[in-house]
Amino acid sequence: MLRIAFPIILMAAAASAAGPDPNALLREFDSLRNGWDSYVVRVSIRNYEEGKQNEEHLYEVYQKGAEKTYVEFLSPREKGESLLMLGDDMWIYLPDTSRPIRITPLERLTGNTSNGDVARTHYAIDYDGVFVRTEAVDGVNCHLLDLTARRKGSTYRSIHLWLRASDARPVKADFFVASGKQLKSATYDRYQEVNGQTLLRRMTIYDNVRKGSRSVIEYLQFTQRSLPDRMFHQGRSERF
Repeated sequence: MLRIAFPIILMAAAASAAGPDPNALLREFDSLRNGWDSYVVRVSIRNYEEGKQNEEHLYEVYQKGAEKTYVEFLSPREKGESLLMLGDDMWIYLPDTSRPIRITPLERLTGNTSNGDVARTHYAIDYDGVFVRTEAVDGVNCHLLDLTARRKGSTYRSIHLWLRASDARPVKADFFVASGKQLKSATYDRYQEVNGQTLLRRMTIYDNVRKGSRSVIEYLQFTQRSLPDRMFHQGRSERF
C-alpha cells in the first residue's frame, strides 16, 4: 500500500506546485471586462503624445456573447461609421461606401488602440493560456500567464498577462505579433462595481516603439440589455 500511496502523494504535490488553472484565471479576467452576456458600454479613448492629449474618440459598443459585437462611432468626424464583428470576421462600415470593408482585429482603431482591443474582449475563447510563475509587480503578487492565439480572429499572436493572485484582476500585459516582436503594453488602472458586478473601468495602452505615445480607454457607462440578432446583421438596413 505504501508503495502505491507514495507516487500518488508525489503526483498531488507536483500538481499543486504547477500553479493555478490558467483557463479558470482567464474566465475570471473576462468577467471583469464583460459583466453580462448581453450589454452596451460607452467607451472613450483619449490619445496622448509626449504627455499632451491630441484627440479623443467616443464609441458605443453593443456586445452579445463572445461572437457578436457592433461598434457605433459617435465622435463628430466619424459619425456614420461603424464596426461589426461576427466570430472571426470583422468589417467596417463607412458612410460613403455601399459595402462593408473587411478589416482585422489588429488594425488600428485610433491611437495605440486596435479594433480588437474594443471589439474582442473574451480571452478565454481566443487564447490558450499557460501558467509561467508567480511574481511581484509593483509590490502586488501576480500570476504570469503566457497566452497563445488559438483562432485566426485573435487580436494578437501572443500575450504576457499578469493577473493579481488574490482575485485575477489584470495588472499589466505585453502584446506580441507573429514575428515575436512586442507591439505594445497595457496597464489596467481602475475598477468599479456596477449593478453587483466588478468591472474594469480604465486601462492604458502604450506604444512599444514611440515611448511617449499612449491611449487611455475608459468604460463610461455599462447597461445590461437584451440585444436583438438583427443588430449584428451585415446589412445596414437591418441594424435597428
